[in-house]
Amino acid sequence: MSIRNFAVRAIGAGTVAAAAVVGLAGPASAAPAPAPAPILHTFFTGPLLPVLGQNAFCNGVIDTLVETDPARPGLATVVLTSRGMHGVGPEWAANPVCHIKADIAWNLGVWAGQVKTVDLNFGERPGESVRTEINPGPGVAALSIQAAYVNPYFNELRPQWSVPVSAYAIIP
Repeated sequence: MSIRNFAVRAIGAGTVAAAAVVGLAGPASAAPAPAPAPILHTFFTGPLLPVLGQNAFCNGVIDTLVETDPARPGLATVVLTSRGMHGVGPEWAANPVCHIKADIAWNLGVWAGQVKTVDLNFGERPGESVRTEINPGPGVAALSIQAAYVNPYFNELRPQWSVPVSAYAIIP
């Protein structure tokens, strides 16, 4: 057997072995994980939601993130993470929790019933987060997140305020 035949057989055996390893490991590692959605923010605050909450003039900033999972098409998860809330006076000293009702609207919003209200109770410690799932459908979705002083259906007044987060996201 010549060196050439030996090299060809060795390369062929190595290729078959590599294909077997990739074939066996491929399906196990191919499960997609939730990842941030491609997003275009259309307001000057970007992904930040500065808020004034309902307890003792509490205030702070909330980071917003939209996650998608290709295994679950048409669904998205909105993650709201506090950077830490602060308040004033004896009310805050007695109860250092900032209560906020955040409204998440997508696509046609109130006109199509595509609104979700999320109760947030964040303290002084940064890093607390709340996750909620929305169903905008596949494709490009318009999103709006805010803590408005009136709810989207105009039947509840809330002692809170925020600058909105407005964006377009691509949902698989």
